[in-house]
Amino acid sequence: MSPETDVAPPASPHFTGSTPRKEEARRTITRTTITPAPGNEALAEPSAPAKRSLADRLRSSQHGELTAARPLYPGTNIVRLIMATLMSVLCLLTVGGAVLVLLLWQQDRANGVLSTQIDRTWELFDMLRQVERLVAFAAIPVAVAWIALATVNVRRATGKRRDPFLAAASLPIGLLGIWIIGAQIIAESGDWLGKASGFALQLVFLAVPLLALERVAHVAEARHRPLRASYVIAALFLAATQFLGGLSTVDQSSGPDTWGPLGAYLVIVGLLQVLGALSVNEAQRAIEEGTEHRYQLRQRFGESLLAQAEKR
Repeated sequence: MSPETDVAPPASPHFTGSTPRKEEARRTITRTTITPAPGNEALAEPSAPAKRSLADRLRSSQHGELTAARPLYPGTNIVRLIMATLMSVLCLLTVGGAVLVLLLWQQDRANGVLSTQIDRTWELFDMLRQVERLVAFAAIPVAVAWIALATVNVRRATGKRRDPFLAAASLPIGLLGIWIIGAQIIAESGDWLGKASGFALQLVFLAVPLLALERVAHVAEARHRPLRASYVIAALFLAATQFLGGLSTVDQSSGPDTWGPLGAYLVIVGLLQVLGALSVNEAQRAIEEGTEHRYQLRQRFGESLLAQAEKR
């Protein structure tokens, strides 16, 4: 390689700030050009990566890029309708149990009841209890399916990462924790302090699906009040079924003097179930409407940007 030296031109006489030392430095400034040796090829300068156009970025679906909203999966309203139907059946079963107990209590007050009538009433009560358990176990996977599908739709409508498996798993985790605490702590406790501490732990597990759905509702910009109302009603329902009496916790060995209050407790539980069904349905509908609204806004915004990018 051979250096080529270019002597700088003399300074302009009009430049008043120069000194003899600066003039000498300007004359000795050299410019070096590196030429490859014979037989060697010149190295090509690395080219910068090509910048993707706005239209390509809008059409892509990579995380972190501006993307258009993707179509929502249908079926959330159908799953919500199935969920509402199952919860309505649970309400009717509880009210039916209350009617049986109150009729038995009224008959005992009027003319007395035979042992055969008592046995037949409790047999019908057991049948209602078994149907209630089947319906409750059927409602759990339906609710899990709705949570997973709604979370996926929120993710497609907003582009924000929300794990549908984690959100769907929050409901069975919360219910399992509530059941274990009720069977191992509240049922085995002999004082009110133990029962109160167990109920407080149940409220913690009840908050697990609430927090998961709160994150989904926040992304969808949906109303949060129905979700929080559902939590309060569910807490009251837990307290009523465990401390007063419910269809699945009734003691059939109780005497005739407790049939009247037991029927009233079942009516209260049934009313709480009605309020809970309405509140849960409203919370689900709020998330669906928020997701649809976000999808429509983002789709129109993405289409307008895509049209502007293609005109360029």
